[in-house]
Amino acid sequence: MGYLTTITIRNDSVHTFKDHKDEFVDKIVEHCSSGGFRYKEYFSLGNHANPVVLQRPRHADDHTTYVHMGNTVVEMNPYSVDTKEMCERSPDYFDRVLRFMDEEVKALKKMKKERDKDGNK
Repeated sequence: MGYLTTITIRNDSVHTFKDHKDEFVDKIVEHCSSGGFRYKEYFSLGNHANPVVLQRPRHADDHTTYVHMGNTVVEMNPYSVDTKEMCERSPDYFDRVLRFMDEEVKALKKMKKERDKDGNK
């Protein structure tokens, strides 16, 4: 099993990637190669302060949940330093993410229940 890194690209800065492609690739490779010892990271590129969000590299057996909400992707994991920090620093946003996750889980359970009712197990 290997490592996985979730990368979020903010599309309003994607035009700068061609002009800074070597720097872009180098920063991503450096982060991904950290073996899970780095936490979420942002980096600047061209005139953009944070066009990319790099989540912590995770071993394939280390499960977590990412939520795309607003202008970012956040990790929702009770054992994550990033999640704990978000809970403390941005409690309103944290609560909105939790409500969103709750509604999504309810909708998915409803979908599963309907599938099972129709005999499509």
